[in-house]
Amino acid sequence: MSFRIQSIPQQVADEVRHTRVSPGYGHPVHAEIAGGTGPCRCCLRPFVPGVDRRLLFTYRPPQRNGSLTAPGPVFIHEAHCDAWAAAGFPDALRRLPLAFEARAAHGRVVALSSLEDSPAGSAAESPPESRIGTLFARDEVEWLDVRHAEAGCFIAIVER
Repeated sequence: MSFRIQSIPQQVADEVRHTRVSPGYGHPVHAEIAGGTGPCRCCLRPFVPGVDRRLLFTYRPPQRNGSLTAPGPVFIHEAHCDAWAAAGFPDALRRLPLAFEARAAHGRVVALSSLEDSPAGSAAESPPESRIGTLFARDEVEWLDVRHAEAGCFIAIVER
């Protein structure tokens, strides 16, 4: 199965770093030393707790086909990083608890795959590619939202 991971666009991340306000909302951005692994929603690499500086802001994923996507808190590196643009699934995300929301027309969630769906509850036993393939096997699924399975926050989008 061929798919593409879409992180927060470079232009959006750079704008947030420059203006220090949330795009579309104008809320102030909060800067801090990373207290957790994240990941950065731009480059999709985990933060190094106690070392990396990060920015917290409100972000709403792009709307598709009339979908109503919910805004929520996200982190990016405070210093410039390049948006994810490689092929395949980011290795750095494999170590995080992930949930995949399968979205159909108008943003309806039609299926969910989280770590609890794998036999022993580990990402190694249920690789992301397998979970993505299973969800995209449903004809109605147009895209997937990748979320942190524990915090519930948006990480990236998976497109066919």
